[in-house]
Amino acid sequence: MTVRVVNVGTGLVGQEALRGIIDHPDTELVGHVVHDPAKAGGDVGALIGYPDTGVIATTDLDQALTSKPDVVSYFATTHGRLKATINDFERILASGVSIVTTSVGALIHPGSARPDVLARLRAACIAGDSSLFSTGIDPGVFSDFLPVVLSGCGRRIDGIRIYEMATYESGGQSDLVAFEQVGFGLPIDTITPLVHPDGLRASWGGVLAMIAEQLGVTVDEITSSHEMLASPETFPYQGRTIDQGTIAGMRFEIAAIVGGESLISVHHVTRAREDLAPDWPRPLRNDAYRVVIEGDPRIDCEIEFTAANGDHLAGGFGITAMRAINAIPLVVDATPGVHSVFDLPLITGTGRLVGGTGATS
Repeated sequence: MTVRVVNVGTGLVGQEALRGIIDHPDTELVGHVVHDPAKAGGDVGALIGYPDTGVIATTDLDQALTSKPDVVSYFATTHGRLKATINDFERILASGVSIVTTSVGALIHPGSARPDVLARLRAACIAGDSSLFSTGIDPGVFSDFLPVVLSGCGRRIDGIRIYEMATYESGGQSDLVAFEQVGFGLPIDTITPLVHPDGLRASWGGVLAMIAEQLGVTVDEITSSHEMLASPETFPYQGRTIDQGTIAGMRFEIAAIVGGESLISVHHVTRAREDLAPDWPRPLRNDAYRVVIEGDPRIDCEIEFTAANGDHLAGGFGITAMRAINAIPLVVDATPGVHSVFDLPLITGTGRLVGGTGATS
């Protein structure tokens, strides 16, 4: 059965999602919503370098929903518009359309979401006989599902450490991410949205709680800490300048404390240039995720990735998008509600094996 999909968002992740939808034989793109009016009115294919699709981009979500999709894949930013996003979700779900998204990390573990928001979304799911699934890369597959899977190899587990180690090279990220969320070029004492304790708990607190829940552990508290890297020199970056002494990198830790000890933790290490902060944790080669299970046996698993063109950042965007897109058939078939990855069957790349019966693009 072909699943009809409306996609929302044409950022770096949304573009990868569009390709994933169009390339798969069992998903049909029937609508696409953009934020920028300049992108509206033309064929979606032109937005991603594809041939014409017959789908015209629009800024009107309600208009896109008239195409009667089975699911909306939602990748629009929530920066400064979280309430509007939740309103969108509620309207979509109540109309009988399911949602896969990477836009709201706080919904990855529904049990950790704000109770009032969760109640609204669950009521909309019941009213529309629909489902919602939030995922991504981190928070997402490398910081929720994979650590739990690897834990099944242990005889004794003393702790779980999850690392994202990335160089945000000039031109590789949106200005929103580079300058507002990470804070490149801002005064060194700036508490940016990415490292603010409330933001860390909202985005990654649920991941820690979900891992603990799967391993039968009750978390006593969640703590966080961060460090900003002062640029050793002034250098150009993405059409602007990172001045000496301003932010050129950051690292944070958010940890689940059990019995006074850090049992599960997520660490991010981000640099504007690969040569900066040589003493901070770094991957073996390119950008990577690392999952370490401390105990017996000790497991140290590092995953690196690149897009087909060799771009490691684009590879990360692709994983983020495809984790949601590949879940579409499972979410459409799920019982009504807001689901975590552990509520669904195993998400796989069914239909995407080149040379088989699936897509070849």
